[in-house]
Amino acid sequence: MKKITLMLTLIGAFAAGSVSAAGIPVFDAAGVTQAIAQYQQLAQQLIQMKQQYAAITGSYGRGQLGLATALSVTQRALPGTWQEVVSQQQQGAFGSKQQFYEKLIQTVPQELFRTNPKAGAAYKLSTDSVRAAMAGGDALYGAVQSRIQNITMLSQQIDNTANTKDAQDLQNRLAAEQGLLQTDLAKMQSLTVNLQANLLNEQNQGKAANANFFNIK
Repeated sequence: MKKITLMLTLIGAFAAGSVSAAGIPVFDAAGVTQAIAQYQQLAQQLIQMKQQYAAITGSYGRGQLGLATALSVTQRALPGTWQEVVSQQQQGAFGSKQQFYEKLIQTVPQELFRTNPKAGAAYKLSTDSVRAAMAGGDALYGAVQSRIQNITMLSQQIDNTANTKDAQDLQNRLAAEQGLLQTDLAKMQSLTVNLQANLLNEQNQGKAANANFFNIK
């Protein structure tokens, strides 16, 4: 209705401005044609403005692509500190992975260290750390694979974006997933560092035990 009113107003304006010297109205076909052309041009400009506005606003759901999987993987992955990793391992948080690596390690009972509690404590610390690192590394490897799958899926959407805003949303989602991947890789590196530290601790404990046994000052 508004469009019809606007067009009639433009036509009326041109018709009213076209009169003879005697005051008798004269129909100006050229003026009407020009008015219609101007109306169509304005309508096209309005459509373009709406498209430009939509290109920089709106939500296209890109932030939700693979988000459920990403959050699930984050919850299953390792906590923020090494102490929490060992604690979760002791509580059986890694399930079948922990049982698998326990079979490989074949931890001996603490009862064998009744005459040397200090050595028993060092042995328990070492085996807990190794078991936690192996099980945690396995869990992180699975998390990394899920991240890579998400990044691949998001990358396949690049050519399907509708406009600039949609493309930017997808880019932001990709950046977030890549950030999570870097976090997982950093945790895997941290596991390696902790294992190396544990190895050095075992060497120091061995030297201390030898020094104590031989009473070396």
